[in-house]
Amino acid sequence: MTLSEWYEDVQTQLNEDGISPTFVQPGANSALPIVFVNVHVDSDMSSKVGTLSSVEQQIDIYDSIDTPPAEWEDFVRKVKWSLSKVTRWQSLTASNSIDTSMGDSTPLRRCMLLITLEGDY
Repeated sequence: MTLSEWYEDVQTQLNEDGISPTFVQPGANSALPIVFVNVHVDSDMSSKVGTLSSVEQQIDIYDSIDTPPAEWEDFVRKVKWSLSKVTRWQSLTASNSIDTSMGDSTPLRRCMLLITLEGDY
């Protein structure tokens, strides 16, 4: 599977599970919650099969600071569950924080998922 095919599968699966991902940097007026398929880092192309041998993908999840913690955790779990239907990952790290990078706007809840995909995703 190529990385482009993986992105198409991610979009299809998230949509099927009622989650609308974006592949473009969201703006301050974007509707919450946001699932942003962010940057990736890939290693060398496999000479055997012609696909990437390792990819580290960042996916950022944002929601209102007013979202109750249990509801926030349930949504993050739903996104991870949906992603698990698309691929086998070598590792997945979730880092939760309060994001204040939007300047004067209200802070947001943020979960940064780092997924390491190995071999044939």
